[in-house]
Amino acid sequence: MGDEGGQSWVSCLGWGCLAVVVIAVVGIGGCVAFVYKGGSDAHATAEAYLAAVDGGRWEEAFATLGPGFTADRGLADFVAFEQAARAELGGCGDWKMSGTSFNREEGRSVALLTFLGSCGGEPATVAFNLEKIDRRWLIQDIRYNEAPSRPVIELCVECGGVLPPGSRFCPSCGAPVEPAGAPDEVPSPMVEDAG
Repeated sequence: MGDEGGQSWVSCLGWGCLAVVVIAVVGIGGCVAFVYKGGSDAHATAEAYLAAVDGGRWEEAFATLGPGFTADRGLADFVAFEQAARAELGGCGDWKMSGTSFNREEGRSVALLTFLGSCGGEPATVAFNLEKIDRRWLIQDIRYNEAPSRPVIELCVECGGVLPPGSRFCPSCGAPVEPAGAPDEVPSPMVEDAG
């Protein structure tokens, strides 16, 4: 009789351990699926942008951009930015994912995605900084042929609100933002020699 109680206890312990393992596997699997889903959405946004720009579908590409890029740029400014970059680089295409980084900063989900492609017959890179806004990944910054960098978070000197990259005015309080360069400097596409 004493042996039966011992087997029952071991059996119960075994089932308890099995339950803990199953719960852990399901939990880890859920986390992996959540990260993968978020990553695939960010990749899909960047890939849709590249396909639209390569195809000359400017409005479609512009729809993937977030306030960090569009705060002080309209569709015409965006088209001029891309046309200047592509004119300097040459015809581009055949983009393949080469690097991915996801982070959570200051309560924001951000991603850095890098693609390798060919522009004018030469290897080229394009790096995207994306941010998840209202459950949708939007492109906040685009850099051609630059070493990728982590998104920089700037704060408004008046109210302390987060400033999207390239902002001329704070989206929280409307205060003008002092540009990093000369006061009359006009932003141009960031293009460097790939070689």
